Amino acid sequence: MRWMNRLATALLMLTVVAGPPLLAGVWLLHHPWQPPTRTQVLRWVDQPLTAGTVIAGCVAVVGIAWLLLLIHLSRRALAGLRRRLRRMRHLPVPTPAQMTASSMAGVAAFALPAAPAEHPRPVPAVPGTPQPSDTADSDHHADRAAQTQPAGVTLPGGGWIPYPTAAAITALAAAAWLQRRRSYRPDPNQPRDHHDDPDLQPLPATVDTIIAAVTDNETTEHDRTPPLLPLPLPAGVLLLTGPGAAAAARGLLVTAAYNDTSTVSVRPHDLLTLLPAEYPASPPVVQPDAETGERSHPSARTVIALGDEPAATHHWHITIEGTVTGSGLTEPRRLCTLDAQTTTDLLTLTGPQRAPTPRADPPPPPGSGRLAIPAPESATVTAAYLTLLGGCHLTAAGEPIQLRRTAGLHILAYLAVHPQGATRTELTRTIWPHLPPATISQRLHTTLTDLRRQLRALLDDDPITRQDDHYRLNTRAITTDLQQWRAAAHAMTHAVGTAAQHDACRDVVAMYRGELAAGHTWPWLAPAREQTRRTVIDACSALAEHPDPGEALRWLRHAITIDPYNEPMHHRAADLLNATGDTTGAADLIKRLHRRLAGGTPTPPE
Repeated sequence: MRWMNRLATALLMLTVVAGPPLLAGVWLLHHPWQPPTRTQVLRWVDQPLTAGTVIAGCVAVVGIAWLLLLIHLSRRALAGLRRRLRRMRHLPVPTPAQMTASSMAGVAAFALPAAPAEHPRPVPAVPGTPQPSDTADSDHHADRAAQTQPAGVTLPGGGWIPYPTAAAITALAAAAWLQRRRSYRPDPNQPRDHHDDPDLQPLPATVDTIIAAVTDNETTEHDRTPPLLPLPLPAGVLLLTGPGAAAAARGLLVTAAYNDTSTVSVRPHDLLTLLPAEYPASPPVVQPDAETGERSHPSARTVIALGDEPAATHHWHITIEGTVTGSGLTEPRRLCTLDAQTTTDLLTLTGPQRAPTPRADPPPPPGSGRLAIPAPESATVTAAYLTLLGGCHLTAAGEPIQLRRTAGLHILAYLAVHPQGATRTELTRTIWPHLPPATISQRLHTTLTDLRRQLRALLDDDPITRQDDHYRLNTRAITTDLQQWRAAAHAMTHAVGTAAQHDACRDVVAMYRGELAAGHTWPWLAPAREQTRRTVIDACSALAEHPDPGEALRWLRHAITIDPYNEPMHHRAADLLNATGDTTGAADLIKRLHRRLAGGTPTPPE
């Protein structure tokens, strides 16, 4: 549809620009212009308002209007051309998702270092946004960034996060999941599903919201008025006042946690007003100081104070929107503003990666993410097939179906992964976590209605069933490869210790054609994606318990292909290579793993 709209716009512009001169030329061919005679001039002076004079005047007004329009369009075209020429001088940088896939492996391997700062230096950008040149001065950097990079992300529950910090949160969340992949140790004697693994609980809902907002460029603000506050913060005691002081203080804590050039501390009684009482006793940024009793980072250079502070060296006034004015600032700036729960979620992500507790809002649908077999429905021939392993696409009779709304495929995938279904609220918060619920109250209804209209004629049935406020995928109309794979995984877990275990494990591996919904970055996918991956690695690990070293090594290499970041499987394969005398192969295998974890150029496993 986009190319049709562009074609129609181009034709309309061509008609407006070229139409009048073309009509004038045709008219002059049939009515050659001749200078008026003296008699005609005298006749016009005696009677100026004739039909011909009125027509000539209208034509002159239309011609002047056309000329002004042509000048306006020419100026806009030249301005657009200048913008394109400026952008061509800068190379595009990767999206956060691409950055995560290629460079965050090493971050997960070594203590997860801090993320980029918010001052004008290279940061992850959205598709098509160029990066400022390193040779330009800082003012030019700021102006260039204001034109080419989104300013920040507005959270549905209130608060605002600068885009560099939001991109760093996205990368760090991916690194947390990558760390879990790296450290998982399969049990070859007990292959199973992993629906109850404590370290596969979802990350805080705030993190998913930010990931969805960063990957959706339309939800990021592109207005940099006022501009972001440059870092590092001024040294000394920084007094914050105004209606947005508490939210801005939380934002400074989070900004410092994801920034390697700015560290802050907070007075103890102020900290109690900023963070909830259940916040961990040893947070990653605000640590208790043994000498002063203040909670501060060991190398803190800025002390944040709320309320009265006679010793303050800087005084900033914060509005409710986060605009800051005060000492040391030549113009109004904007700060990150957060509520207490959002701050807690984001600071927890920067600390040691422990198994997160299940979040209660929104509650997961019954049986969500489990490798369980959904209740069978009446046996009829399904009309469509949804592929989820190794991709995400819908086909009917072998022909691909292009859904009119991308959210339609998103909903089908979510309900396929969660066969027990979901409520309206759960679907809305899952598909659009980064948008305020009040603004998308009808979006789910519109998407489901369009999905039914498009698929009902092909499937002769509704693709999604509804009972009260509960939605489920209609497996009589749409079947999935994930449903069949789960049946094989279910059989494998019940065949442990029996003669059928070997064949059951082979079936699980053979039916796994790639990670769940490969190519998509929906935040809710991570736990279910790791569940399926771990189950397949378990099956490979069990098959590698083979007396023939060559056969065992084949299954270990296959497991490494499935998850090239899993460290225990690499070491197990290296031990087997050493045992067979191939010390060079073992050393090369470990070297490739280290390069991959260090974020170097990805190399495929052997």
